[in-house]
Amino acid sequence: MGKYTSYKKAEAPIKRGQIHPVMRGIGCILLAVIPLLSYGSAVLLVNYGVSKGWPIPPGWLGYPSVQPMLWNLQGLAPILQAYQRQTNLTANIIFGIAIAVVAFGFLSILYGFMYKFMGPAQYGPTDVPPIRVKVKRYKR
Repeated sequence: MGKYTSYKKAEAPIKRGQIHPVMRGIGCILLAVIPLLSYGSAVLLVNYGVSKGWPIPPGWLGYPSVQPMLWNLQGLAPILQAYQRQTNLTANIIFGIAIAVVAFGFLSILYGFMYKFMGPAQYGPTDVPPIRVKVKRYKR
């Protein structure tokens, strides 16, 4: 047995940049759920705002218009009819995007705090923390 060998069995090295499978699943679910919830809350928020007189631009409200040339395409007729039945569609989409951006930002900040408190240590077993030295200002 040599001087620099150890009796410990070598552990598998942790590969840098790998994401835990649970976090991948949660991220996938959130990627699908947050836009749906934000659009649903945008519909409620726009309807509430219209009833309370919020300053929503009038071009965003009402039924959307469709170019007459698109009605000539046979396969698009059911889609266009469903599209024209949506009221306040532009406002709903814009408010939904804004709510989704805020929700994703909030979750990113929350995940950052969780990673800071529960993540790996800042220094490994072979790292040395930086030296704390008080530096005096140079005056001429």
